[in-house]
Order: sequence, then structure tokens, then C-alpha cells
Amino acid sequence: MLDARADRATERDRVAHYVEAWSQQDFAAMYADLDAASQKRIDEQRFSAYNREQLDTATARKIATGELVRDGARFSVPVTVETRLFGTLDGTLALRITGEGDAARVAWARRMAFPGLRDGETLSRTTELPPRGTILARDGKTVLAEGPERTSEVPNIASQVVGAVDTARPEDEDLLRRLGVPADAQVGTSGLERILNPQLVGTPGGELKAGDRVLKQVEPQQAKAVRSSISLAVVKAAVEAQTGAPDLTGTTVINARTGEVLGFQGAAWSALQPPGSTMKIITAAAALEDGIAKLSTVYPKETEAKGYGIQNSNEELCGGTLVEVFAHSCNSVFVPLGAKIGAERFVEMAEKFGFNQKPPVLGAQASTIPTAEEMNDSEVVTSAIGQARVQATSLQVALMTATIANGGKQPELTFVQRSTPAKTTRVVKASTANAMRRMMVETIENGTGSNAKVGISGITTGGKTGTAELAATQGAHCDEEAARRDEAPPEITDSPEPISPCGNLDGKSTTAWMAAYAPVTRTDGQDPIAVGVLRARNFQGGSTAAPVAKSVLTAALGG
Repeated sequence: MLDARADRATERDRVAHYVEAWSQQDFAAMYADLDAASQKRIDEQRFSAYNREQLDTATARKIATGELVRDGARFSVPVTVETRLFGTLDGTLALRITGEGDAARVAWARRMAFPGLRDGETLSRTTELPPRGTILARDGKTVLAEGPERTSEVPNIASQVVGAVDTARPEDEDLLRRLGVPADAQVGTSGLERILNPQLVGTPGGELKAGDRVLKQVEPQQAKAVRSSISLAVVKAAVEAQTGAPDLTGTTVINARTGEVLGFQGAAWSALQPPGSTMKIITAAAALEDGIAKLSTVYPKETEAKGYGIQNSNEELCGGTLVEVFAHSCNSVFVPLGAKIGAERFVEMAEKFGFNQKPPVLGAQASTIPTAEEMNDSEVVTSAIGQARVQATSLQVALMTATIANGGKQPELTFVQRSTPAKTTRVVKASTANAMRRMMVETIENGTGSNAKVGISGITTGGKTGTAELAATQGAHCDEEAARRDEAPPEITDSPEPISPCGNLDGKSTTAWMAAYAPVTRTDGQDPIAVGVLRARNFQGGSTAAPVAKSVLTAALGG
């Protein structure tokens, strides 16, 4: 008698486990509970695909199950399925077991993929999309895109950020299917239109059918207008400041406290370039975190990193405290500093800041750095100054800057207007961020980044310039080149390729960067605004990218 009760309890546990796995959409666990005959009829891959297809068709979001009721070898359980399109659907899931005790298994039939299905029935759905939602600027009034034609009150500026509408990109199809959007529907494929697809598609209408039977019918509902985080003043400033650049440009602007993306321009998160000395933000942070350096550490004045053959810009004699060498971007200090940090720790810090990670913006290119195992000794030191195989977007540089501005915590980004603090991820200690802020202020006040200084009373700016070499611009071999140039200077053309690497007379041998934020100290309730600026093949960061940062920050701060 006791054995029979134990067997019945074991059998009930088997069914309960299957039902729980189904409610969690754990198809592998469900398959493991099936009897041999069921597994012979259908393999695990097709079983999982079929069950997933039925739940996706119903646009199921959450499944809740009630108490199991047993009748011999049969069980039933009440089920409530919350769906995106069809509201709440109630039904009963009927199951049967084969075998006894520990050998008991679930006998599967296709009708068990959704409550209420009958033998021979599968779910199908017809869908009717509502009109696409309207996108507003952060002021809540200015229309960035509306109606079937996605028109705007400010088409020239809006086109920089709104993006396009077309049939879905392949990589977005799964998400859109879960939202109930048909495969041939017109959806966002770039810019805000793509990023905000979940908020803009609204609630599709249509019929959910089991075979020929209609289970539920609903009318489509248009989404409410989305008040985006985008500031037209910021976008306009970025577009105007980057006009006339000879090659790729990118600007990303972030509220460091709320994580709002206030604006972007050009190839903000699609253009990858070596980040140059903006990478020294990561190098300095790692050195401070690990106690390798302090703000008061003094370094000798040198023109190059001894033993590494890497010179300072224009062979400058460079040295002093860590604050001073950061402000003047001394390769002679940061190259050996990278060697002391080591490849493993340096890559770890870069990844904490966002390198080699999935970008936080849909469609963005990942910023990358080789793994420690892929680096040799010479590559870790050149990576520490943003050269070698390091690649970054303006989005990544803006995120690094926002992390320092936000006390060492990287904000979760949003493209929807909000005033509350963002969810954050701790990257470096608050003390490290404070030290970095001192160094970045010195860069603006007395270093290479003076052209980024915001001219608003009471506002202090912090930042870091970057100039990445795409071709050698100095060194011993350049002496002969310089002599030849004196005799016959090369013709300057519009070619995007470097035509005068040594000396960089045309500016095309370097990519310019600026990482900047303001205010450094939050006053009058003003959040810190971070910006990452890219100007490919356009001289030095302090001369061409820094003024862009100044214009954008001034617009963001209302100056």
C-alpha cells in the first residue's frame, strides 16, 4: 500500500515537473519527461520548435498553472496564458502518463502545445497592424516622425537621427515576431525608428484560431506618441560642428546620470577607428585602481618611451605628475605604464568599460580589443595608447566618459525621455573616478583639450583628446622624407588615403577624437553631459574634434 502511494506521488511529481517546465518554456526539460514512444515520433529539435511556434503564434508572455487534478493515468491542469495581442486566455491542459512510479513518463500529443487545442488543431493568427506611433523630441512637442510617410516638422535635422522604415532586418525578426508583427510589415530598420520599434508598433489586432475555431479576436491599437530623449539643439550643434569634415564623423551625447542619449550624428556607432589617446582613460584608471600610480607620482621628462621606440607627439619633452602627463598625453609615460599593468589586467579593464561586449544600442558595432592571449608584449603598450588593433566607436568613447562623469558607474542607455537616475554598472571605484576627473579637468584647463572648454560661467569641463596614427607621422625614417618634401612638397588632394604621412601635412594620416563632459561638479541641478567625438583622417583631436565637443556641450547645457 505504501509503495503504491509512493508510486502515485512520483507519477504526480513527473507531471508537475513537465507542467512547470512548460510554463517556463524549458523545452529541453519537457522533452526529457516524455515517454519513449513520444521521443521516437519527434526529436528534441522539432519538439522544441513546434512548442515555441505555438506560443509565439499566441504571442504568449507569461504562463500560470493551477492545481493538478488526477483521474487514473490522466491529469488536467487549469492554465492562464497572458499574451501580448489577445489579452488573457484561460484553458485546460490535459496530459496522460505511461508507466508507473519512477518509470512514469508523459505521453505527448501536439494538442498539448497550447491549452484548449483539440486533436488535429494547431494555432494560427491573422494580424492587422495599427498606424505606427509618432516620435517626439524630448520637449514633448516637436514631431520627429509621424504618419505613414514618417514626416517631420524639422526634416533636415530629424533625418540625422530618425532613420528609415522598411521590411525588418533579419536579425530583428525574432523580436518583432514576439511582438506580433508580421514578417512583411513596415518597421524601423535604422536610427530611432529601429531602436524604438517595441514602443512604436503598437498592439496589432487580428484573430487567434485553433484550426477553424476562433479563440479570440481583437482590434489593433496605435501606440501612444513616444517622447524621445533627443534634443534638437544638441543634434543641430553636432551636425553643424561636423559639417565640412573630410571623412567619417561620429558624435554621441549622453546624460551621464539618466543614461538618456541626447543626440547622435554621422556614423556615431557604426564607424570603428583606433581611439588614440582617449584610451589613456582606461590605462590611467587601471593604474590607479591597482595602485601602480597615484596622482602625485612624478615621471621624468622624456621625448620618447625608452626601450619602446614610441615618441611623444611632435617629439615633445613630456613629464611631471600623473595629472600633468595625462593632460599633456605623454606617450613616454603611458607606454611603460601599459607594460606595468600587463595585458591581462588592461584587457579586463577595457572590457569593464565596454570593449568586446554587446553594444548597448541596437545596430551598433562592437568596440574591440585583442584578448590578453592574442597580444604580444609590444602590442599591450601600443594598445595602452589606443593604437595597434584597438577599435572604438564614438558611442564607446562617450560611454567611457559618462562612466567617469557618473562616479565610476556606467549608466544604462535609453532613447526615451526620463528624469530618474539610470540603472548602472560599477566599473571603477568612486575614488578612481574622482582622480580621473581631476586629470580630465587639467587636460581642458592646461593641457591638450583647451578647445573643448565650455564658455559658460560656473561650468567646468573635463576631457581627453585622442589622435590615432593611421600612418607613421614621425620617426627616424621621416627625416629623409622631410628633406625630399622641402625640395618638392606633395600636392594636397581630396583623396581619403594618407598622402603625406611624415609630418601629416594634409591631416589624413591621423584620426581625431575628443572625450569630454560638463559640468564636472553638478550645480543648480544640472546633470553631467558626456560626449564622444570622432573625425576620421582629420589632424589632431585637440584641434579638430575638441571644438565639436565644445559646441555640443554648450548646446546641451543651454549656453
